[in-house]
Amino acid sequence: MMNSIYNNTYSEVLVFKTNIRKDSEVTLVGKLLADENIPKWNIDREDIDNVLRIECDHINPFVVIQRLRAAGFECEELPD
Repeated sequence: MMNSIYNNTYSEVLVFKTNIRKDSEVTLVGKLLADENIPKWNIDREDIDNVLRIECDHINPFVVIQRLRAAGFECEELPD
């Protein structure tokens, strides 16, 4: 049986530059990411790049970029 401390451990972290600034935009992004089954994420709106950080298991970054761009946001993956 796996120890519960490991249940919320994700295999990768994806980082994106965005133009997400407003609370309403953060709420919309939350709904978009929930549709992709992404449980853990945050946006640093104090950073000049409004960095979106996603902790996940095996999500293609292109899927995130496509989803956000389709909703009218700028989104590009930042290098590791």
